[in-house]
Amino acid sequence: MGNDRFAHYEVFNLDWKDLEQIPEDHVAAISVLSYAVSEVNALRKIYLAQEHDLTDDKAVNSAINIHRFVVLRTWSSRLFEAVEFIAKGKKTTFLKDETLKELTETAILDFGKVSEGEGYLTARDVRNEATNHYSFKAAKKNLKHVPRSMDCNMYTAKQNGNEFYPMGEAVMFHARLDRRWADVATKEERDKRFRSWLSWNLDATRWLSETHARFAGELLFKPLGRRTFVRTPKRVSSGFAGRPENSLTPVYFQERD
Repeated sequence: MGNDRFAHYEVFNLDWKDLEQIPEDHVAAISVLSYAVSEVNALRKIYLAQEHDLTDDKAVNSAINIHRFVVLRTWSSRLFEAVEFIAKGKKTTFLKDETLKELTETAILDFGKVSEGEGYLTARDVRNEATNHYSFKAAKKNLKHVPRSMDCNMYTAKQNGNEFYPMGEAVMFHARLDRRWADVATKEERDKRFRSWLSWNLDATRWLSETHARFAGELLFKPLGRRTFVRTPKRVSSGFAGRPENSLTPVYFQERD
C-alpha cells in the first residue's frame, strides 16, 4: 500500500437511462466530441512521456524522434478531425437543429482565433500527407526536400518493437515540412515555424475542451436539470500514476534472455 498514489476525478454521474431522455442527434454530437477530447487528452499525455534527451548516438536519436513525432502528428490530426466534424456539421447536419446550429456557429467563431497562421497550415498539411494517409504522390514530391543529414539506416532487432526505419520518417515527415518551408532560409526561422505548430496544438486543444464543455452544458446539463460534479478520490498503484518527467516511455524493449 505504501506505493499507492491518489488521483481525483470530478465526476458527473450519467447512465444510459439519462441519455435516453435526450434527442438522438444531441447524444450523437456530444458522443463524438467526448471521443475527440478523450483521444486528444490521452495523446497529449503520451506526448509528454516522449521527452527523452537526445544523445550522441544516431540510432537512439532516430528511435526517440520516431516515437515523439508519431504521437505529435496523431495528436495534431485528431484536433483537425474535431474541427472538420464541427465545420461540416455547421454546413449540413446541424442546420436542422437550432441548438446544434447555434453551438457549432459559436465553436467555429471561437476557432477563428486559432485557424490562421503557420501553425494551422502545418497541422493541415501534416494531417493530409503524413498522418491520416500514406501517399505515394506525396512521397515523390518530398524526395528532393529530404535533409541530406537524415538517418536513412534500417534498424532490425530480435524484439519486433525495437525495429525502426527512419528513412520513412525522413521522406514522409521531415521532407514534407521542408517542402512546406522551402522558402525559409534559416534554421532559426524553421524552428520558429515548428514551434508555431506546437502552439497551434495547444490552442486547438484548449478550444476543443471549451467547445466540449459548452456542448455538454446545453445538451446534457440543461435538459437533465443538474450540473453537479462530485469530487471523487481514486487510489491507484504507483504504476498507474506518475509525473511525466519520471514516467517516460521506453525507447526500446529490454531483450529477454
